Amino acid sequence: MADRLIATLDLEPNPKTAWDACPLIHLYRQAVELQLKMLVGEGSDFLKSPVDHITLSKTRSLRWLAQLVRQIINKVKWESVFKCEGVASLADFSALVNELEELDPVAVAVRPGNRRPDGCVPNQLESPKVVQFARRLDGLLDLLNATADGLAATLDMARDGISAEELLAGDVGETIH
Repeated sequence: MADRLIATLDLEPNPKTAWDACPLIHLYRQAVELQLKMLVGEGSDFLKSPVDHITLSKTRSLRWLAQLVRQIINKVKWESVFKCEGVASLADFSALVNELEELDPVAVAVRPGNRRPDGCVPNQLESPKVVQFARRLDGLLDLLNATADGLAATLDMARDGISAEELLAGDVGETIH
């Protein structure tokens, strides 16, 4: 769906369509928030103190959710495989999430340093930049989804009697019974 919306954007400077990309940022923010929550929900059992589901459902902080994801990824020792285009490390992951958090169209528009005298969209919300950013976010969403699935499968294997040490070492052997 986002691809279709992005394809409709006018990439040429045009004051009439300057703000058209802003709803896309909002939609991506919501999608990333939901994926982060899903991943934290799946991986919470790997943390020393599992995350309270009510707190998880009420938070809107991408940074806090990303911090929990980093803890989960570290705990299961998946740092070397938690990668996608634009995310080569956990630091890149945090930077991308922080960039999305900072790019909230309303917050960007009202910050005095971002206001342009002509009333046009701030530079970081121009359509060509949003299109490039959206590509990185698509990769992130795929990564978060695959990681949540991997965590769920890992927990299923643990329930089937495979020890945590075997799971974390990646030495699970034959898993079909």
